[in-house]
Amino acid sequence: MSDLTIRQWNTAALLFADTQERSAYAESNKTIVKQRFRKLNGETVLDLGCGYGWYADYFRGIGGSVTGVDGAEAMLDLARERTPDVSFFLADITRPLPFAAGAFDIVFCNQVLMDIENVGPVFSECARLLKPGGVFWYSIVHPAFYVGNWQTDENGYRFGRLITSYLSPETTVNRFWGETAHFHRPLSCYLNAAADAGLILTHTEEPRSYDKSGQNDDLPLFFFAEYRKPE
Repeated sequence: MSDLTIRQWNTAALLFADTQERSAYAESNKTIVKQRFRKLNGETVLDLGCGYGWYADYFRGIGGSVTGVDGAEAMLDLARERTPDVSFFLADITRPLPFAAGAFDIVFCNQVLMDIENVGPVFSECARLLKPGGVFWYSIVHPAFYVGNWQTDENGYRFGRLITSYLSPETTVNRFWGETAHFHRPLSCYLNAAADAGLILTHTEEPRSYDKSGQNDDLPLFFFAEYRKPE
């Protein structure tokens, strides 16, 4: 990750954590994770891009043996305070990580990949770190709709999004919790990166996240994907 990206997330850490704790969208994301991962029995979990540690804490609570990794020291400070019995490591997740091949049963990467410049090496490293038969699970904001501007009718109802560019990669800036870079790329980039890494797609999900009374809930906010490493 670039030094600028890391600095941005260090600056954003406190406000990001506070915002996520109160966000209905973040809560809908958590619901999907909880439905998929209900109980673990000591499986080793790598929380890749763990942020302030909410999911590391969750996986520990359902019986996982969890390791968290993030590139922002300020995020890890919050994570260690939240869950002191989880091991957290400062590392650039776009580079080789200090773990043995086949070290993990599950690699979990929640709402991270769209915030880094180059996803190819991340998929390759996840494949290396997984045990044969292991699970790679990620979520991102849905690239087909995230970049579009809401269109509003005379009653204030947000009925659709205007999409003027999708296929071309683009870097934009989010300002939800301070400036952070967002790297738009089409969905095919993620799917092909996983295929190139030898991972097998087993499930995808595009859940409803919006409140249909105020905005069209037939447009997805998130994209979830699960892969398996071949035996």
